[in-house]
Order: sequence, then C-alpha cells, then structure tokens
Amino acid sequence: MKTLKIIVFFTLLIPNLKANNIDSLKLLLKNNNLEDTTRVNILNKIAILYQDKGNDSCILFATKAIKISNKLNFYQGTGKALGALGNYYNSIGSYQKALANFINAFKLYKTNNDLHQMSNIMNSIGNTYVGIEEQDKAFDAYTKSYEIASIDSFKYMMGISSVGLGNIYQLKNNPNKALELFTRAKSYFINTNSSKYSLSVTYTLIGNILVDLEKFDEAFLNYNNAILELKELNNTYGIASTYNFVGQAYIKKNDLDNALIYFIKSYEIFKTRKAYDDLKDVSLNISNVYKQKNNLTGALEYFTFYNNYKDTIFNATKNKQLLEVEAKYESEKKQQEIEVQNLKLKEQNYQKNILYAGIILIILFLILLLNRYNVKKKANESLSIANNHLEQKNSIIEQKNTEITDSIRYAQRIQNAVLPTNIDMGEWLANSFILSKPKDIVSGDFYWTTSFNNNYYLAVCDSTGHGVPGSFMSLLNIRFLSEAIQEKRIEKPNEIFNYVRDRLINSISKDGQQDGFDGILLCYNSKSKQISYSAANNNPILISNKAVIELPKDKMPVGKGEKNDSFTLQTIEIKKEDTLYLYTDGYADQFGGPKGKKYMYKKLNELLLNINNLDINKQSEILNQELENWKGNLEQVDDILIIGIRI
Repeated sequence: MKTLKIIVFFTLLIPNLKANNIDSLKLLLKNNNLEDTTRVNILNKIAILYQDKGNDSCILFATKAIKISNKLNFYQGTGKALGALGNYYNSIGSYQKALANFINAFKLYKTNNDLHQMSNIMNSIGNTYVGIEEQDKAFDAYTKSYEIASIDSFKYMMGISSVGLGNIYQLKNNPNKALELFTRAKSYFINTNSSKYSLSVTYTLIGNILVDLEKFDEAFLNYNNAILELKELNNTYGIASTYNFVGQAYIKKNDLDNALIYFIKSYEIFKTRKAYDDLKDVSLNISNVYKQKNNLTGALEYFTFYNNYKDTIFNATKNKQLLEVEAKYESEKKQQEIEVQNLKLKEQNYQKNILYAGIILIILFLILLLNRYNVKKKANESLSIANNHLEQKNSIIEQKNTEITDSIRYAQRIQNAVLPTNIDMGEWLANSFILSKPKDIVSGDFYWTTSFNNNYYLAVCDSTGHGVPGSFMSLLNIRFLSEAIQEKRIEKPNEIFNYVRDRLINSISKDGQQDGFDGILLCYNSKSKQISYSAANNNPILISNKAVIELPKDKMPVGKGEKNDSFTLQTIEIKKEDTLYLYTDGYADQFGGPKGKKYMYKKLNELLLNINNLDINKQSEILNQELENWKGNLEQVDDILIIGIRI
C-alpha cells in the first residue's frame, strides 16, 4: 500500500492573530498602521490557509511576505513563506519547486541556528524525496530531522520524523518496524498535546500497516479516527488521502463496491484541489475496480484520466532538474530568483536563473539576459512537440470512444426493436407503468410480452451482466422465451422457464458459464381470469389492503446454477384496486444517501406501499425522483427496471 505523504509546517511565528479565516485576515491588511513584521505574519497566515485549500493564491501572498521580509532582514517571515510554498507545491505534485523552496528555507534557518525550524524543514525535504521515490535520501533527511529535534528536546518534531522513518520502513516491506515507529510517534503527539492533523496522520498510517497485516477491523477503526480529526480541521487533502487508503483496504478485502465508493470520494476532492499526482493514483485505482467489475467503459475512461495526469506532473526532465537543484545546494553555487508571472493562468510562477558548470537550466527566466531568447525558443519548441503528441493521443482516444459509443448506440437500436413499446396484455393491464433505466445505454434488464391461446404473458427479467454483454444476453433470452411459447406451444410459466433453462445450458453453458437470467414470467388467462406465474430469484410484490405481500419465488436462476429442480407454478389471488409490482435488483442495490449505502429491498417496498394509492403514472415519477435524490453524484451501479400494474 502506498505510503502517506506527510506535509507539516508550523505556525509558531504568527503571534496574536485571533482571526482564522481568509476574509478577516485580508481586512486586517487594510490597516495602514500595522507594523511591518505583523503584516508579514498576516500574509503568511493567509498563504498557509490557501495552502491548506490547495489554492494557488498561496503563491501571491507568500511572495508578498518574502519581499517585505527580505527588506526587513526578517528571516522568520521569509522562512515561513518559503515553507508554505514548498508545502503547496508538494500537495500538487510539483516536487522540483517544493524542494527548491525547502532548501532555501533550511539554509536560512541554519544561518540563524533556528533548530526548531531546521528540524521541521528537513522533515519536509524528506517528504519531497518520498514523492520522487528516493527512499535512501528520504531516510537520511528524516534521520537528520530527528537528530536536530533531539538536540533541542523538540518532542513534537521527534514524532513527525519518526512518522517519516516509519514510512520508509513500510516502503522497504518491514511492517513491524514501521508499526513500532508510528506507535512511538503517536505517543509523542499525545504527550505533547500536538495538533489534530498530526494525530490524524498517525491514525491513517497505523491503519495502513494493519491492512498489510490483514487486521481489517482494527485498520478501519484507525481510518475512522483519522477522518473524524481531519473533518474537524476541514483538511480536505488529508480526508481525500484517507478515503483513498480505505478504498485500497476494501480492495484487499475483495469488497469492490465499497472500494469504488471511497475511491470516487477521494477522486472528487483531489480534483477540486488540482492534486494531479494523487489524481493519477486514484484514477488508476478506479479504472482497476471497474475492470474487475467488467465495466469496460468506466475502466477505459479512468485509465485515460490516469495517463493524462501522469503525463502532466512528472517526466525525466523534471527529475533531472531536481537533482541539479540539489547539487547546486550541496556545492553552494546556486543562485535563484523567484517571481510571479501570471496567477490567473495557474502556471508555475517561480522561475530560477542558474549558472552551473556551463549548463543552463531552463525554467522561464534566465540569470543572463543574453540567453533569454534561446531558452524561450527551446521551451516553445518543446511545448509545441508535447502539444502535438498530446493532440495525437487525444485524437486517437476520441476516435476510439466515438467508435465504442456508436457501436453501443447501434446495439441500443437493435434491443429497442425487440422490446415492446408498451404492455399489450388486454384491458386488465391498461393501468400500468414502466420505469426502465439502463446503466450503460443498453440494458441487461428487459421486459417482454406475447400472447397464445387466450393467455397473455409478461416477462420482467435481469440478464447476466449489463451494458453490451447484458443486452446480447437479453436478446438471446427473449428468443428462447418466444421459442418456448410460439414454436413449442408451452403454456405454463414454470414449464416455459424449464425449457428456456435447458436451451441456455445446452447453448452457452457447456464450458461451465452460468449465464442466464433472474426474473418473473406472468400469465393472464382472459377466459378464466386467473393469473399464474413462475419466479426465478425475484419476488413479485403485491400490495393489498395497505399491506406488502412478497409472493413466493424459486431460489435458482433460469440458467446453470447449483439447483436444477423444476420451477414452481404459482397462482395469485387478486382483487380490484390491488397493485402488483415486478422489479429487478438494480433499484434496491443502488448506492447513495448520506452514507453511500445500498437502498435495500425493505426501503423500496415501503416506498411502494406509501405511493401505491396514487395515480399509476405519478408513481413512476416519484420512483424516478427518489432514485435520483438517493444516488446523488454517485454512479448508477446496475440496470434498473420496475413495472407497476393496478388491477
């Protein structure tokens, strides 16, 4: 399981600021009588609040703080602003900028022998090396951070650096040593009354280790504790990271539905924060889940997102820049200028002019004005090549998506040509509704009608799969149902199901596949006025005298299964104003609501009872609206089909 990136920076240098929201702090800045150091502290406070939100306005306020602090020779203000910038760039996956700012801050604190902040910044450097998978360098940085904190008896940073060292041991597949270090860190935080954020990070990391050890109940308890702490802090980045870990835990537990819920929650938060590095990882997780659930459309969509984010955030050139920045720091030959060019374009705003051993490092500005034209020309050429490459890839993807969509639309036309446009079973079914909502354009759920010898038949069925595979199964199932009644002259619903099951097994289940359908076949005899049916895994629902009656079913599918008994012929005693409902499992299995849980059959039947006295078409509208409200922003998980019949 991927380790958690811990980004910690203190607010010790902002005294006497009671305002904790951005608007209040901005209002304080309008006071022209503020001391310059106080103004710097307010600017840094705003920058850190924007950093926590993943908002690039952090750059603007931190840069203002640096300019004023440099004029005042106020090293604390400059160091804090550099740290805020480093943390912001870490959170969006721009590691070379993060490392450059942290190195400058560490040099500044070292010059002034500020051990507290030296330990803190060295820990942040370790976090950045974790981000570029330089484990040995990260281990050295965390060790230095711990040693500096020990000199100053700074227990809080001893805990933070212990967390970093635990992460490295986890990456090196030593979970017991990692758990020991995380537990030690937790004791430091509790004993020093540290912030909720650090405690939440420790809960999450301990949860990760427990997942690796397959102690899932203990792991979920720690994750829940972490989320509660983070919600109190409104720390959306930490919440999203923890959701991602919960999703990975459910994957390991082989619970794909819950895994998908938490991955999507994580994705939406990271997307709002523009955390491209994290979006890359969680997009791949979602794609893999959809692939395992045989949802190829969803898998392709999120795999495309994964490739786009991967190409955006990191490449070999950036890695080379990181190593060159570090080398310049070690040899103390590095010079740097940081300027803001255009905040609204959301481009990376700080550019470095560096001269090192005859190699010119390209960013946007250069130390020597003489080389500016050549650098910009090379940058534009590289950008043009990258854009052409990206356009080619996007064109291919768009073409493939169009071909896939066109194929599915064609399959939809084929399926619609087979399905009845209305229920034609005589006057007794004149008062009825159909609610059909395919998950992926075409549907594995189907309804079908026919008549033979004064018998009117209605089938409501759920084929194996959904989307294109499910629609093909539905066409095959309809073919065999029609064959049983119209060609073989079989009249009883149970015998029809027996025949269709044999045809499915002999046709497509020879190699062990268990394809077929669950469903209900209803038969109404216009002479005897009797209703009979046979049900495979699905209960018909009768509402009579303000009570819900679940009619009997056979617990086996129409297809190859564990049982091969003959289906049961059932009869229904119905009186006027009773209502009969036939549905598949899609509505009850839909995830949603405030906790992202399934709707469930009990809740669906209660809803049907509450609305059953309304106009039949109004019932359909209410069912559809209730589904949309319940589902919210979550994806529809299965095809949905409900038919209501007022007797």
